[in-house]
Amino acid sequence: MMKRILALLLCLVTVLAVFAGCAGNDSDAEEDKGQYLTMYLTDSLYDLDPANAYYNESTINVISLMFDTLFTLNDNGKVKKSLVKKYTIEEDPNADEYTMYLELAETYWSDNTLISANDVVYAWKRILDVESSYEAAALLFDIKNARAAKEGECSIDDVAIFAEDTDLLSIQFEGPIDYDHFILNLTSLALAPLREDIVGKGSDWAKKPATMVTSGPFKLSRVNFSENSGTIYSDINYDESVNVGQDSQGDPIYEYLPATEPSNFREQLINSFVLERNSYYYRNSEEEEALDKSVTPYQIIVDCSMSDEDIKEAYEQGTILYIGDVPLSLRNELSDVAVVEDSLSTHTYFLNENAYIDDGTETGSQLFANKSVRQALSMAIDREAIATSVVYARAATGLVPYGVFEADSAKSTFREKCTTNYENLTTNVDKAKSLLSEAGIDASKYSFSITVATYDEVHCLIAEAVAEAWNSLGFNVTVNKRGTIPNNDYYKYTESVPTDICDDLYVEDLKNGTYEVIALDYCAMSVDPFSVLAPFAKAFSGQGMDMTDPENYQLTPHSTGYDSEEYNSLMETIFAEKNIAARADNYRNAEAILMEDMPVIPIIFNQSGYVVSDQLKMGNKFLFWTTKSCYYYTNIFTKASVKGYEDYLVTCESFLASKYDTFKTNPLSYFNNFVNEETRQPMTYEEFKGESSTYSYLFPQS
Repeated sequence: MMKRILALLLCLVTVLAVFAGCAGNDSDAEEDKGQYLTMYLTDSLYDLDPANAYYNESTINVISLMFDTLFTLNDNGKVKKSLVKKYTIEEDPNADEYTMYLELAETYWSDNTLISANDVVYAWKRILDVESSYEAAALLFDIKNARAAKEGECSIDDVAIFAEDTDLLSIQFEGPIDYDHFILNLTSLALAPLREDIVGKGSDWAKKPATMVTSGPFKLSRVNFSENSGTIYSDINYDESVNVGQDSQGDPIYEYLPATEPSNFREQLINSFVLERNSYYYRNSEEEEALDKSVTPYQIIVDCSMSDEDIKEAYEQGTILYIGDVPLSLRNELSDVAVVEDSLSTHTYFLNENAYIDDGTETGSQLFANKSVRQALSMAIDREAIATSVVYARAATGLVPYGVFEADSAKSTFREKCTTNYENLTTNVDKAKSLLSEAGIDASKYSFSITVATYDEVHCLIAEAVAEAWNSLGFNVTVNKRGTIPNNDYYKYTESVPTDICDDLYVEDLKNGTYEVIALDYCAMSVDPFSVLAPFAKAFSGQGMDMTDPENYQLTPHSTGYDSEEYNSLMETIFAEKNIAARADNYRNAEAILMEDMPVIPIIFNQSGYVVSDQLKMGNKFLFWTTKSCYYYTNIFTKASVKGYEDYLVTCESFLASKYDTFKTNPLSYFNNFVNEETRQPMTYEEFKGESSTYSYLFPQS
């Protein structure tokens, strides 16, 4: 998991960058909009599309604050209504008609547009489109014609999802199903409603405030960047300007076409971002209801440039009230006070079976298509040692993470019921070398890389350990750290290349399959084992198909290239069984096949750790998380507040004054952008206080 520190820090280290462009309005400064809660949610936040959230747990946590789902889970793991006000089911077995009606609650997008049934229809059909790749597609396959549309056997318009009215959605099913299980699937963020007029404008719609709206309690208000000129990344997945001729005036005409060769780009990082109250979330603005009726905090301000040492110091001084998912360097030190809980994800390595690995020959060979190689690579890893170094983790004993239910029961988990010890997940270097020898593999001939997100310190730590283990087998393995760069793609709606968003090269490599081995948090899309296991079967992979030749197309297997007839058949059997409790044994059989074939290698079960001050409250209660509430906490901060807020502001101001010079000289800090216009030198602290109207608003007593 990437470093994700949830901390409430009301110091203007963050606020300065966030409000410099919008502060200065006296009427705004005088209005008491609510508390500013600064949380260190994550070091990186580059795409907030809920359908793309499931490669990193930190991303899901942030997106869950911004997008609401039709249903959610309570602290006990029970399904409860969220955007759905009520639902009914109508069955007519004689006519073979099985229909669910969902009536939506009255709430609004962050631009004051009513959330409608059409938004649900659009979001689901987007996922089911035959050419799109979304693993969540299989969660909707009980819907009439949904699977056929995804397989190109019928039009997307034939999928039986209909907006009967603005607030009424009807869903027709192929036959009798377990409706409670279908509703459980609808707790997934991947199935959250979306606006066609927003999302339809391009794939980068969820990367900046100006091009997105949200349905949850918070919206994206501001994102600020810093350039790190010392780091360069190569990129082939971009559009380059190509001269395609001349116009009538003789001037050149340029088009943006896919690049023909990689180019180098400087690293660009987010140094801060702000989530702001969605003032229309379960609030009728026309009736002039209180701004904080449904959401108490005004803004959640995130500073991504603080060091771990600064965070620790701020916590000790009482400025930081909450450290969530404690930074790696502080985990042992804070172990006595941190609360550690299992997460709904497994840190996993995908092996690209289609990749041609350098073996000294001109073309290379598909090394990872060999099951013995995959097994050997898994056996070489010391999972217990890695879990110890990560501190908040368990050694992976399977793929399905802790927290996933046993079939459809919230009373026990899949992992608790699974007693199998998979041989390929035990450390046995001698057996690994024997497997390679028996397969005729001379490891010394092969060179490959592990692609990892450079901004995730935990992922990088694990990658280095795994590379060392695989090098001990004789392979030449390197760690390919991929980061973020300024956007370099043409955007047709503005006829320009937007520069106010980042391209995440790690995510692009993952989506495009341009990797050999890649590290990711494999996150469960729901608490049902089907959501974890189904994507490895070709019919349920959710991968898009090439429809350029509609007379000759084929289903696309999992993105790793894994395609097992045995596994495909078993997953068909599981899907056909509509008594969900009866699926339990076959779910375990499915995981057993994966842990024998090893198309993916589970490393650790992720855990989250947090430290919280007693000054932080949630409504009338002090903030606390239970094991199950951490899975889905869309509304967890809607009623957050600081006890003794005025005193807290004084503490924060004092901390900022003591650390101002340190923050100002941080090469990745936004303070470098704030200089005295006359001297062209960085502002002194006194100048900063005088120039910032935000400072005056937050600290009027100073």
